[in-house]
Order: sequence, then structure tokens, then C-alpha cells
Amino acid sequence: MYKLLLATDKPEIMEAFQAVGSWESLGFRTPRMVSTPQTAMDSLKKHHADGIAFAFDDKGNETLMNHLIQEYPILPIIDAGRNAGQVTDAVCELRSLLNRTHADFSNDNFGEADMLQIVRHEFFRGLIGGKVATGADVVRRLRLLRSRMSADQPCVLLELAMPEGDSFLTGRWHYGSERLEVALRNFFGVELEGMRMLVSVLPDERIFLLACPMLGEEALDSISGVVNRHAEESIAHVREYLDLHLSIAGVRVLPNLTVLATNA
Repeated sequence: MYKLLLATDKPEIMEAFQAVGSWESLGFRTPRMVSTPQTAMDSLKKHHADGIAFAFDDKGNETLMNHLIQEYPILPIIDAGRNAGQVTDAVCELRSLLNRTHADFSNDNFGEADMLQIVRHEFFRGLIGGKVATGADVVRRLRLLRSRMSADQPCVLLELAMPEGDSFLTGRWHYGSERLEVALRNFFGVELEGMRMLVSVLPDERIFLLACPMLGEEALDSISGVVNRHAEESIAHVREYLDLHLSIAGVRVLPNLTVLATNA
């Protein structure tokens, strides 16, 4: 059974969690409940938790969030639902994630944090590919997956293209688009000047580079210039080591990540 911590001083949220019929049927023990950010921090130190939901005023949320960033960077965060249905939905999504990140890995060097990183890449690939419906879904999944990428700051999306008629994926490369994405991460995937660079290869073989400020970082005035320079340098390395000739086919400056949602 998984263990969940609820931290809130809001009676309606506590009542919503208490109204959930059978926690055992959801794969969880009855949640541990605390009412202050400090008791939440104390509880995390003394008792294992597989996930946390919290809701305080802005100052309390900031205090607890900063602690989670520093001490528990991969602990999933779910929304503190206002009714039993919302709580159940959030817990089921958490259970699905935990089932993956707690799987019995065949490689001893591959653990929970590695699996969480894979799920993050899947999420961003889906977001860029138009598979995420709303801005609220974007924010919720970023918190659940403990992504450090900010949902509300300007970001840049570059489309990378192969020369017309190039048969790299169908000819010279025999490992599929997902393995190509893994290879390209070695060249494009970095943290640079407060931004996270993330490359995605969609199932239709389109390639994108997303550059997004990380939580707590201020957006750069010249974000497009930084991203373009990094992209050009990475393209040169890809050409040298993979003999794959990419170019920048398009650049979009986005007000935030949520505009990539299909119903934004």
C-alpha cells in the first residue's frame, strides 16, 4: 500500500479526503493529515510518504514547496481536491505514476528517479504533440512529475528539420524515433542560463527543441538568442557524430508552457 500525506489548514479539503470511501481499494493507506507546513516537514522526516497534497495560504505553500524542492525533489505532488471525486481522480493518477516508478527494474542502476525522468519526457513529448488538453492539465502534471520547468514564464519552441528526402530514420538509423530522441538528448539536453533545454522526437518524426526557464529563475531578455546559439552548436555536433544534418525550420516564442495545450 502506498502512503500519502495531506497537509492543509482548510476544513473543506480535509473533509474531501475523509469522504473518500475506501483508500485500500485505491492502493493507499488512509492518508496522514497535518495542519501546518512545519508539521508537514516534521512528518516527512519521520514517516515515509509516496506522495503529498497540500493547501495553505501563499506564504505557507511557498514555505513547504521550497522545502520539497530542497529535500524531496522527486516526491510527487497532487492537487488537494475539494470533493471526494477530485481526490479520487488525483490519487488514481498518482497510483499510476507510482506503479511505474516503483516497478522492479532489471537494471540495478536504474531506479525511481530515472523512471520519473522517462515519464517526464513522455509528458513533454505529448504536450508538444498536442496530447494535453488544458493549461490546468499542464500545471497539474508538472507538479505531479516534479518537473523544474516553469509553467508561467516565456519559453521557446524550435522545430528542427532533416533535409528533404533524407532517409535517416528509415535507412541509416534502425532504432526508431524514441531511441533517436534519447541520442539527441546527449547533444541538446542541458541546463543553460537558467533554462532547461529538452528535445522531443514525435511519432510522425518531427523534431522539436523546447527551452523553458526553471522554477525560481528569471526569464532572460534574449531568450531566443541563447536558444538559437545552443541549437546551432548542438546541430553541428549531431552532424559530426551522427551524420544527421538538421536545421532550424521554425521558431516560436511562447508566453508560457500552457499555450501548448490543445484547448488553451
